[in-house]
Amino acid sequence: MAFFLLVVWINYLNKLIKYIKVSTLVVLLVFANINLARAQEMLGLTMGNYAGSLSALSNPGNINQSKIFFDIHLTSVALFARNNFAYIPKNDATLYDLFLKSSDQLPVYGKDNNHFTYYNNHDLKFAQVNVRVQGPSAMFYSERHGFGISTAVRFFTSGNRIPWEIPVVSYEGLDYDPLHNIQFNDYSFDVGSSAWFELGLTYAYDIIKYNRTQLTAGITVKPLYGLGGIDGTIQNGNYIILDDSTVNFLNVDTDLGYALPIDYDDNTLGVSPTVKGSGLGIDIGVVYSKKRNDIIKHYHVRPCEKPYDAYIYRIGFSLLDIGRVNYKYNSQLHSFENVSAYWPSIDTTGFQSMNSFVGNLSGVFYGTRDGSFRENNFKVGLPTAASFQGDFYLFKNIYLNTFWIHPIKLYKYSLRRNAVVAISPRFETKWFEVSVPVSLYNYKYPRVGLAVRFLYFTIGTERLGTYLGMADLNGMDIYGSIKINFTKGGCKFKGPNKCLNYEYGISEDDHKLYRKRNR
Repeated sequence: MAFFLLVVWINYLNKLIKYIKVSTLVVLLVFANINLARAQEMLGLTMGNYAGSLSALSNPGNINQSKIFFDIHLTSVALFARNNFAYIPKNDATLYDLFLKSSDQLPVYGKDNNHFTYYNNHDLKFAQVNVRVQGPSAMFYSERHGFGISTAVRFFTSGNRIPWEIPVVSYEGLDYDPLHNIQFNDYSFDVGSSAWFELGLTYAYDIIKYNRTQLTAGITVKPLYGLGGIDGTIQNGNYIILDDSTVNFLNVDTDLGYALPIDYDDNTLGVSPTVKGSGLGIDIGVVYSKKRNDIIKHYHVRPCEKPYDAYIYRIGFSLLDIGRVNYKYNSQLHSFENVSAYWPSIDTTGFQSMNSFVGNLSGVFYGTRDGSFRENNFKVGLPTAASFQGDFYLFKNIYLNTFWIHPIKLYKYSLRRNAVVAISPRFETKWFEVSVPVSLYNYKYPRVGLAVRFLYFTIGTERLGTYLGMADLNGMDIYGSIKINFTKGGCKFKGPNKCLNYEYGISEDDHKLYRKRNR
């Protein structure tokens, strides 16, 4: 049963990608029959002092502690994909081959001439695809208050703790003898996919801003508009593949929920309404920084006049993507609760549509085509995570960033991002920035990336080896951004007199010297 819930997930994704040129989503070739699992965390976009509104993606409090007082973000695009089952060996093809060559020029493997092979081990499998298109956004900071607004379309697909034999059966077929007459007892794994639009409203406040200390708390509230989702959560799947046409399901305990943009009778796309549900997401965070000099007080000045207070170190903690989408339209939830069945001739069962697929399953396990139906409502949790960020000033224009993110599952039906630990040395000026993130993905897979910013344009990856032909093709990671920044202290101070004896007698020359010293 667990295997066949994966099949419906795969079939839906295949239906969608029929309308997309494969070369524009290389990941679809990389994942093949398990198909789809920001860049993961877009470290080159969110961690620097010129990140502006994008810095709120890792911690809402960051917008108050950067070198930017006003930011206009035009667009960012990020694509991340990774799995530990399907791959193309690095010596057989490069990422550029997938773009430039036709399918008949790519290497083939296995009896079905697939364009990929697989890692033959018994490790639990995972797969993830995270596509984020960040639309028009902005942030503004004045005195102790920071404000931000953002728009984004997100597509997230994840599979977690997938038993090793399930993708093998998907690749080899039921006639694969090595898997026959083995009792598999699989439990606690899930697969899911969801697409949604979100509007983010950010507010951050400097709780403490005194001497050399700044403490900021921030929150982003995100109304969510669900475009479609599907989730299979498997508590237990105990079964035996007897031969190429018979499976004996000894115990099945699983749920399947979906709200898809298709007609369930014939799987045609384009079912109204476009928005299938709504919800609310929240990001919260705090940021503490130790400054290199005492923070200078300012009174009645324009936001652009306030100088940037440089730090020795800055640390933050945040909880991201708390919340879920409640799908109400074209939505169904099915449950198979501790059922069993002996299913002969399973290889001849047709799945022409979603209704025929679920109806057949329900008929086999409950004896009626609607026995598994529970309700016309389905909720999917966001990929919630806890994150820690640290940024340390080393010497002129050189910083060292540390980053950690770990998934948290708040709901039974939930998307899940994978863990990342990273260290990123960074050279940073107003006009140019380069960072080299060295990360450990899922606490196991090392990666080295590169991100470069030229004034308002940034491009980067957290997996450089893929583009240099140094790694197997089992995923990809790339992101880019276009935005306009306005730096603190970027306009001339206009005071009532030259001396500016508000409190400590700070002159215009003192301000200039302070700004020059701390850039």
